[in-house]
Amino acid sequence: MSYNRRIGQTEMSFSKLSVQCLLRTLLATFLSLVIFMSITFVVTGVNYKALGYEVLYSEDGENFETVYTYMYTGEEPEDWVDEKLNEYMDKEGYYKQTIPNQLSESAMSAVSWISQIIALVVWGALIYIVNWNVGNADADKHELGDAPLDKLRGLKAGLVAVIPFAVTYLILVIAKISNTFHWTVSLFKIFNYNCFAFNNMIITNGLDSISISELLCLALVLLPLPAFAVFGYSMGVRHTILKEKIVYKNEK
Repeated sequence: MSYNRRIGQTEMSFSKLSVQCLLRTLLATFLSLVIFMSITFVVTGVNYKALGYEVLYSEDGENFETVYTYMYTGEEPEDWVDEKLNEYMDKEGYYKQTIPNQLSESAMSAVSWISQIIALVVWGALIYIVNWNVGNADADKHELGDAPLDKLRGLKAGLVAVIPFAVTYLILVIAKISNTFHWTVSLFKIFNYNCFAFNNMIITNGLDSISISELLCLALVLLPLPAFAVFGYSMGVRHTILKEKIVYKNEK
């Protein structure tokens, strides 16, 4: 398999690499939200069906109350007109609102986990690329005798980058032990949104619902970042291009 040494020639300090891992994780967090919302929007749109409608009334345009609800039976004739609805619509302050169908709990779970897997792939790719480039460049310098090679550099950078997220976990642990600061659950979920499906599976009903064993399981969300960094850096050190590796194996 041929290898082009110009690929990934990146001079980067350890601190800059750590910051890059952190920034790319934050970017992945935003993209995770976009991915989940996009897939949810598409699935909801495909499965959209109007179940009925309701009439809302507001005297001031801000506070609404439901005054009439109609659910379709499927037996309405083509020329059917809801006279009661027309009575409301002829008056000021009344608004019609469609009642859509809702995705089932199992469907929402499937959407959540599919989004989660895609988000993890995106996150992993972002961390992998920067660490591969640095590992590749470091290996070249070492082979030319310009500098010693620290094979743990990717791991160290990943561990430094994960510190802010580890802090939110430690705060959550303290809150659980002291049974205070219940807002720390939201803090933890926001900072570790890259693992949203996993977090939601464990944290179902706030801090009180989390057992000690489940709390320990939540520490797993801290592992992907350093794992991605280690994998990317080690592949770069070996000058192994993952895409070519996969294609070469498939051809063989």
